Formats: sequence, C-alpha cells, structure tokens
Amino acid sequence: MKRPLVSIMASAGVTLVVLAVIGTLSGAEFLFISSVFESLFANIVIHSGFLITRKHESKYASFEVMLDITYTIIVLTILGAIFNWFANGTPIWGLVIMAVVIYLIGFFLSLFRMREDIKIINQLLQKRNKKSNSTGD
Repeated sequence: MKRPLVSIMASAGVTLVVLAVIGTLSGAEFLFISSVFESLFANIVIHSGFLITRKHESKYASFEVMLDITYTIIVLTILGAIFNWFANGTPIWGLVIMAVVIYLIGFFLSLFRMREDIKIINQLLQKRNKKSNSTGD
C-alpha cells in the first residue's frame, strides 16, 4: 500500500509543478486551491487504473506504455469535463501534452529508482559472497 501512495503523491507533485510551469508560460499569476485537489483526485484515479492494468502484463513494453498514456488521456478528458477545466481555458491538447510529459517523468524516475535498487542488491550480494568466501563455504 505504501508504494502506490508514494507514487500517487509523487505524480501529483510533478503534476502541480508542470501545471505551474505551463501556467507561468501562458501568463497565469496564481493556481486555484481546487486545482490542487482536482489534480490529486485525477492522480488517484489514474494510479488506480495502473494497478489494474499491471495485473495483465503484455509481452510488449511499448503496448503497455501506450495503454497507460491512452488511459491517462481518457481520464483527464473525462475529469476535465467534470471539473470544467476546458471552460476555464485549458485546451485539450494542453492536457494531452501534460499527460505525456508527466508520464515520461514518472517513467524515467522509476527507471532511476530501479537502477538504484539493482545497485544496492548487487552490493549486498557482493558483500554476502565475500563473507561466505572468507568463512570457507
């Protein structure tokens, strides 16, 4: 339960930073508090869907990435209509770009985390091998 919660909070944080950057570039001066909670809710829905899609693995990693991005865009489009994001001047292509950018940032962060985990596991294995070699096993 801890890992999905960390992923949700991390992607919500990245979402808010990307939203702030896009808002700044388009001349916005502030971010509504409701946007924070709407973004958090969107990330909860998206990650809940990811948990479901992860149960059905595909041989093709590119298919899984496209499925994740397509699902994310569909969720953002539906929530955009519910939360009136489009009425407030957010273009749908902006959400598509945000979805892809945020997904890619999360993807690369998870790759980095996996590399670090592998490095730690390898160090522990080397330490264990040295210990077992020194005892004569």
